[in-house]
Amino acid sequence: MAPYRPIYLTRSDGKLEILSKSRKKESNAPTADQLDSRSDAKGNTDYFKELELGDAKEVDWRRKLGGMLIREVGGQEHPGSNYILAALPENYRLYERVKSGPVSEVTDAYLYGHPQGRKKRYRSPGDFFPHLLWLATDDNGDPDNCSCKLCAPDDLQVFKEPDRTKPPEPVKKEQPPIKKEAIPPKPPPIGTRPMVIVPSRSHSEDKGISVTKPPASKPPSATLPPTVARQAGPPPATPTVLAPAKCFEQDQDSQWSKYLFRPGELAWFNRGNAWGLSVILKRTLERDLQNPSKDRAKYLVQPLSNPLQQKSTKIIESEDGLRPWLAWSPPLPTHSGLANTPGLTYNTIDWKGVTSGRYGQGDAEVDGSIFAAKAVDDSLTLFHPLTNNTVTTGERTYNGIYLGGEKIWTGEPIRLRVGSGQDIMVIHSIVERLKPGSTSISSATVLLVGDIYKFSTLSLQPGVEPPDNRHLPLRLRQDMEYRNRTTIPIKRTMSFWKLAQAQAKLPVTDIKGRWYESSALLPILKGADAFSQDLTRGEIGDAGQWMNARGDCNAVSGVPPKAGTRVVDRLDAFGRSIPPGTKISKGLDGPPEEHAFPKENALPPTTVQQQQQQQQHVPVPMPMEDVQEDPAKKGLEAQGVVSDGDIEQFMDLDRLEDGYVQQFAEAGGQF
Repeated sequence: MAPYRPIYLTRSDGKLEILSKSRKKESNAPTADQLDSRSDAKGNTDYFKELELGDAKEVDWRRKLGGMLIREVGGQEHPGSNYILAALPENYRLYERVKSGPVSEVTDAYLYGHPQGRKKRYRSPGDFFPHLLWLATDDNGDPDNCSCKLCAPDDLQVFKEPDRTKPPEPVKKEQPPIKKEAIPPKPPPIGTRPMVIVPSRSHSEDKGISVTKPPASKPPSATLPPTVARQAGPPPATPTVLAPAKCFEQDQDSQWSKYLFRPGELAWFNRGNAWGLSVILKRTLERDLQNPSKDRAKYLVQPLSNPLQQKSTKIIESEDGLRPWLAWSPPLPTHSGLANTPGLTYNTIDWKGVTSGRYGQGDAEVDGSIFAAKAVDDSLTLFHPLTNNTVTTGERTYNGIYLGGEKIWTGEPIRLRVGSGQDIMVIHSIVERLKPGSTSISSATVLLVGDIYKFSTLSLQPGVEPPDNRHLPLRLRQDMEYRNRTTIPIKRTMSFWKLAQAQAKLPVTDIKGRWYESSALLPILKGADAFSQDLTRGEIGDAGQWMNARGDCNAVSGVPPKAGTRVVDRLDAFGRSIPPGTKISKGLDGPPEEHAFPKENALPPTTVQQQQQQQQHVPVPMPMEDVQEDPAKKGLEAQGVVSDGDIEQFMDLDRLEDGYVQQFAEAGGQF
């Protein structure tokens, strides 16, 4: 299917509220009674419901209106392209009337927002199009120039109040025949400049609409239509060409809102009444029974624990049951002896002593997962080598990196510590640079090379559009278009990514972590209801503002971030926190048997020797009587934030959703 090009309308006369005849404000929408979806005694329903942005019927209206508008105002310099309104005009809302009974269901859509009130509503895209054309072409904004049936009805000369209970009068026979899609509108006045913005490049569009690779731009002609807006200014540098994916697994991770989580990543998982820490082993797509038109992701995770209390794998049926590792902060250990002993790591803790009560009361399984997660956060592993020029340049390049708890590919965006805090870098190369005369990877420097972008906004005005972002990764572009479709009608501002520096080289210490789509992650982090409220206000922030940074959980005040410990194999980063024999799937690039999920949760088989190795431990050199109380922790307890044995409360589902982690951070908790 040809790519869709969104059309941004820069003017609207829509009203959310109007003054009634009694000079009281009333909502310009269906009444409360009309919105009541309860059925009557016979089981019949007759009610209105608002259609959200992206609903199939709402998208159909915008597609039809965009196609009709482009035929009238021009902009066909891209043969074969389809056009769609980025959003309905500001304050216009589409409602669906649902009439159902025991036998059948009938639905019709109505567009509300006309400045004359809720009784003035449009029944089809064809009804509304003359009004849309007037909004787009009339410089003066004079309603008398509008030819739609609401602004210029056929019975305008009749002085008595028309009977509103009767259906609209049919168009008079002597008028020109009506087109299938729209009433023929009045042509735009000569010299009128359409008040629409039609980007001169390809854009992707709504869910369910096919997306194709944008064609190369043609040089602008001397007769460029007035609907094609000029760019706000040339970028400060030339963006680097994005290389294609080098494997199918990488290609799948480059798709918008397909998989949020990846094999080998550290993630929080829903244990039922609380949250735990795990490593993702496998993933797959299954048909969503509640929404058969789309697939949902399913994951197999291995919970982390201490080496003496290994847990079985868990199947997570949807992404609502997972959270990125950096979305929350790990709490203090539940055992006072572990919480108050500085410098402990997973491999130096006497886990046999912990389980026997030598370190006080607590949950050894939870504490094992906390220390294991911190060890993983401190690690990095390079994978999928591409070149080896160590003889001539001392460098190797790779296609991906496990950085802390996350899996990152070349060709995708990452969050940066440097800059404004919202800056990102699109990675074009991952370089391992050896020290001169050395072949040891433990002392090698890892650099990420790519283009740095800043999040920018501009006021929506005719003749101005942001710089071309077609060179950006697909996930970035589609997420930005989603956000713009929501914010433009309400905020009248357009957002885009502005190139700040090309081919920058940054050490891993300057990297916060993966970049996530706000459109995909915020509904999970904030909850569906809160996210819907944000949509109605046109407020979709950056998901990165809700995330920690890699290295924060191990940070020491006043000490710069560390590059971390280089680990050759990803499984080695998890060490004894997962059962021996655990395997991380290579995903769609691996053998078919790696795709299969177990029929029931179970531990992987272990040998007697492996079981004996699991019982081994390294004693802690400090005796219990020398353990001192941590004053910082005492201060947190005084504020009611976290205390010994409080892990279930800290990771309680309801409290986490209410922003409990943010309270912990504000109270001085370590991130």
